[in-house]
Amino acid sequence: MQPEYQTQAELQPQKKKKPATGPIAGVVGVLGLILLKFKGAALIALNALSLVKLGWLLKGFSTMALSLGIYTMMFGWKYAITIIVLLYIHEMGHFIVMHFYGLKPKAPVFVPFVGAYTAMSTIPGDLATHAWVAYAGPFIGGLAAFASFILGVTTGNTWLIAAANTGAILNLLQLVPIKPFDGGFIAQSITKWLFIPGAILLGFLALTFRSPLLIIIAVASIFVMFSQFRKGADPEAERYPATHIQRIFISLSYIGLAIALTYLFMHSHIRAPYGHP
Repeated sequence: MQPEYQTQAELQPQKKKKPATGPIAGVVGVLGLILLKFKGAALIALNALSLVKLGWLLKGFSTMALSLGIYTMMFGWKYAITIIVLLYIHEMGHFIVMHFYGLKPKAPVFVPFVGAYTAMSTIPGDLATHAWVAYAGPFIGGLAAFASFILGVTTGNTWLIAAANTGAILNLLQLVPIKPFDGGFIAQSITKWLFIPGAILLGFLALTFRSPLLIIIAVASIFVMFSQFRKGADPEAERYPATHIQRIFISLSYIGLAIALTYLFMHSHIRAPYGHP
């Protein structure tokens, strides 16, 4: 979904009795809905705050609060905080690299049950830059998941191990080589033919997890794929395609990260308790 990168994977934890979270969930949910209702007024205030360099940090707060409230009511506060933190770290990976390339990124925006995205004001003019911007999210998110796993194993904290397992699959799903996933923008710089196995893999995952959201994304992605083959990529980006050396580095980085996240998912799944944080 150009020029936005989104995180779609969301895993439901095993339902547990959490009697103490009811009041907290209600308060957080109401706060989130209030913030969303008065989003227009809040944005005006945040634009004023941008004069003191604070607006970029606060613009996504209302959507974050709304997502946190909804996740807390449905899954409990531990899982809700875990998902929000993991999504935020992933999006900050995009944000940092966008800023490095001078693409004027905006604050991450959270969308309940879809994930989050970070928009940029300037679109990259070459496919290699586009690929590295897309790659940054799963890479930084993957590092955070590995750190959570190592800390969990070292301290014996199974909650951190379970969080690492969730982070691994969130970022691994983003590497599926078809748009609107990050992997689709990475694959575009290598070869558009990767979209075909990407569409097949996404369809398989959608049917395996029986996820209506993934099914919708899979159908939409197929239309995007046919559009890409029929019309070609963005003309501006096609003027500066990735060189052979860039394609090699992007391919190795892409495959290496996919293998590493798969390894983390398998090992954290074995060590983690049944269910999620």
